[in-house]
Parts: sequence; C-alpha cells; structure tokens
Amino acid sequence: MTDLEQATRDAVDWLLLLERLPPEDAAHASFRHWLAQLPVHQVAWQRVNGVLAAPVADLRCSGQLPMAARALRSGAQVSRRRLVGGGLAGLLLTLGGGAWLNRLAPLDQLFADLRTGTGERRSFTLDDGSRVTLDARSAVDVRLAGTQRELYLEAGALLLHAVAQAGRPMTVRCRDGQLQCNDATLLLRQQQEATVLSVQQGSVLLTAGQGDNRLLQAGQVVRFDRQRIDAQAASLWSRSTWAQGYLEVRDEPLGEVLEALRPYRAGLLRISPQAARLRVYGSFPLADVERTLLALAQTLPIEVSNTGFWLTRIEMKNA
Repeated sequence: MTDLEQATRDAVDWLLLLERLPPEDAAHASFRHWLAQLPVHQVAWQRVNGVLAAPVADLRCSGQLPMAARALRSGAQVSRRRLVGGGLAGLLLTLGGGAWLNRLAPLDQLFADLRTGTGERRSFTLDDGSRVTLDARSAVDVRLAGTQRELYLEAGALLLHAVAQAGRPMTVRCRDGQLQCNDATLLLRQQQEATVLSVQQGSVLLTAGQGDNRLLQAGQVVRFDRQRIDAQAASLWSRSTWAQGYLEVRDEPLGEVLEALRPYRAGLLRISPQAARLRVYGSFPLADVERTLLALAQTLPIEVSNTGFWLTRIEMKNA
C-alpha cells in the first residue's frame, strides 16, 4: 500500500469522525495535528474533499452508485476499509454509494422494531396503550410480554408517554443505563458521548453511571453516561418541539443547531469553527432544512454554499 493510499484511508476516517462531533471536541485538535504531520496528509485530505465536492450525478455516471446498490441488495458484508483499499474508485463507491444510502436510511437499524429514516418522524401506539414518537434516524426495540414492558433505544431520540399499569413499570434501556417509570412522559436522546433525559411529566427512576440511582421529577434534565449523572439546564436537546416539527433554540450555539439538523438532511452539513460559536435564538422548521439555513443566513453573519444536494458549507462572511 502506498503512503497516499494509507493517508486516504485515514482522511476518510477523520471525515466520518469529525462530521458528527461538535467543533469544540478535542478530536478537531488531533485532526489538525495529523494534517500538519506530513504533506501527503494534506494531499489526501484535499483528495477526499474533492470527491465530496463532486456532484452525485457525476458519481452515478461513473457507474459507482449502481455497483454500491447491487452490493447492498446482495447483502454482501463489505467493510468501509476494504472498499477504500481499492484507491480512489473504492473511495467513490464508499462515499457515493453505501454512505449515501446510509444517510437516507441508517443501514444498521433496518431490523429494529420501530425506526425512522433521514428527515422522518413517526409515532407508534404500543399494545399496552403507551405512545412512542421517534425523532429522525432513530431506532427502538420493543418487548411487551407478561409483566415485561421494555424498550431499548438503539439510536437517536424518543418521546415516550408511558401509561400506568399496576405491577408493570415501563423500563427503557439504552447504551448508558436504564430507567423505570409508570404514568410518565419523558424524552430520551442518545448522543455520541452520553445520553440526555428530560422528564416532562411524572417521575422517572434512572440507574446509570456506576450503579447510581436517581429519582427525577417533572422539569428535571440530566446528562448521563456509564460513569456519572449530571444535572443539565434545558436545551434544544431536551425540548420535545421536534415532535411537532420545529426546533426551538434559545441562545444556543449554531454548531449545536446544525447538529440537530443533520438527521433531517441526507447531504453533509459542514460548519467552520468560527461560525459554530455564533449564538442563535428562534424557532425553525425541520421539514425544510434549506429554508432554515436561509433564515439563519439572513439573521447571522454567515454564508451558506451548496455543492449540489450532497454538501452544504456554512462559514463566516468574508472569512
């Protein structure tokens, strides 16, 4: 393998990692260090971004998208690294085919009991009468049998209205812990590093961290992982307005607003660190991300540029 091929693999890894992390995450500093290490790293990064900037129509004409579709339909287990190992053709296939289809509908969630694709919200009434609403790109498994009432949040966010049933508390599990409730309304959002829980009605018993139990009442918000539980102020992550189709933002960073919009747009959203720090206030529709970006560009000192429908960049004006 040549140095450029190895650097290209690494550049794809950086791209997929940084695309889902906030600008203040330490990974961005590590990326800048990697980029400055060797000239070949800069060449590889420009190469990867050049592929991203190519219209998807060009990739389709090259025959890469049909190849990806055939591979996915056949159920072939081909890793991203193996595809990228083929050089630029593999990179085109990965970014233009499999990754594109994954942006439309998360491929690793196809077998969940309840799920949503990109830009999709759905509400479900369970057999016990409880109601679950899923945010875009979310997935939940359901177990309702005998005295068991259990949900497992695989990805994304859910808004749960758990009806009261004597002797059958509702248990909700996720990567970072579990909670129990009965006759309660809650929002649970699984993020990259931790999970956010907002109790909107009733009470919830949360078990997380190192076996830490905490009884939470309506109005309380916490962020928890496998190590600890921390009280949080209300934020766009804990508000349930997305279930009504809009994002409510109250003096919060533009970078977080863009992060909340990512599940509603198949194309990539890239934002500069300077633009990500701008503060935002307002209500924005989720059904039309382009309209939301236009509204932001009219009220903030930013420029929004599109490369087809595949890539949108948000940067400071005159940057």
